[in-house]
Amino acid sequence: MTEDFYAAIAKEESKIKDIAQRAVEYAKSLGVDEAEATIGLQKGLSVSTRKADVENIEFNKNRGLDITVFKDKKRGNASTTDFSIDAIKSCVEAAVNLASFTDADPCAGIADKEDLCTKEKDLKLVYPLTEDVDKVLALALETEKIVLKDKIKGIKDSDGAGCETSLVIKAIANSNGFVGTKARTFNYLGLTLLGDDGIKMQRGSGYSTSLDFTKLKDPEVVAKEAVVRTLEKLNAKKITTGTYNVIFSKGAMMSLWGHLLSAISGGAVYRKTTFLHDSLNKEVLPEFISLHEDPFIVGGLASGNFDGEGVQARVSDIVDKGVLKEFLLSSYTARKLNLKTNGHSGSVYNLCVVSEKDPVSLDEMMKEAGSGIVITDLMGQGVDLLTGNYSRGAAGFYFENGERKHAVEEITVAGNLKDMFKNIALVGNDYDDRFKIKSGSLLIPDMTISGI
Repeated sequence: MTEDFYAAIAKEESKIKDIAQRAVEYAKSLGVDEAEATIGLQKGLSVSTRKADVENIEFNKNRGLDITVFKDKKRGNASTTDFSIDAIKSCVEAAVNLASFTDADPCAGIADKEDLCTKEKDLKLVYPLTEDVDKVLALALETEKIVLKDKIKGIKDSDGAGCETSLVIKAIANSNGFVGTKARTFNYLGLTLLGDDGIKMQRGSGYSTSLDFTKLKDPEVVAKEAVVRTLEKLNAKKITTGTYNVIFSKGAMMSLWGHLLSAISGGAVYRKTTFLHDSLNKEVLPEFISLHEDPFIVGGLASGNFDGEGVQARVSDIVDKGVLKEFLLSSYTARKLNLKTNGHSGSVYNLCVVSEKDPVSLDEMMKEAGSGIVITDLMGQGVDLLTGNYSRGAAGFYFENGERKHAVEEITVAGNLKDMFKNIALVGNDYDDRFKIKSGSLLIPDMTISGI
């Protein structure tokens, strides 16, 4: 059964590689200078339950071809979901026609041949896809029933459980001779609960993700996390406006790193729409912090051999001892900046936040800080990437003398990202393998909190 699954994937990869190559060849026959074709296939199963009843069962299957051509540095693009020969030819012809109406851009074009991927590693990113509805549904129902069968003080009801499984296969071919495929499976199990402290209701969730369906966390683990996350939000109090030590934890920590990655993305840099556009080889983080990127972690959530245009992935230190060494560049953005691409057309690979100071537990970080706020959730869009100004709604809990006191909500945390990143005082060791960035909580002293 497993052998049949992998054989079917290999057959599908061969098929779409051939289609992508033929699309590129046809584009070249029409007189374009360069061409690139990308094909994506996706299929999966998603189920949801509510109050131990089946709410939704959804099968999904999508496919598409995207062709981009360049003629005299003019770009044309078209797409289709029809893989018949005539439809693909029509799609290519449409892209060629569109190119004649666009303005020339001296930086336009596909990836240079010397940058393309020539060696691939088996990164173990594909596992047998579970398409058994009863099996997937049973997992969601079991997770929800664990909580519903017992009366837990503070838990009012379930807001639903869900389980998903999917497979994505992509092929890229271009006129510089590159053709490659990448495939990945993804699985999810989650539960959301409603909590009630008699005054206000709160939501809390637990979840598990894995490339391998059989490696999803047990329903008991997911349910327990949902209960804990819900109960810890109850009996929230407002706090007075002032300056606090702030610990960004869980999703709030990931959000903060996400802002840094956005600020060093090639598009933002060449447009000068980021506060870090002139920060190459300058300090952007404390000296004790480095950001190490490794695309080749076996089974990594963000592993890959090449980026979205076929450029070879590589291990690198994006930030080395606080100093920014690389922007995140595609071929186009690299040309705009007169730099070399580093294989970041699409997204970053596995990132690890390396701290020369010994990472500490969240409890140790709270003791080090003494008092302050641990932020676990952020709301709103109050981030100005151009200036770095930062102001977002937040929730979490207040701690004093290193010990948790009570939940907090309806607060706003404010500062400037440039200062916030440089003022990181400690990095935690409370890593979460569900995140693509390996980082613990972050302690940033003396931040402005607006409350009452």
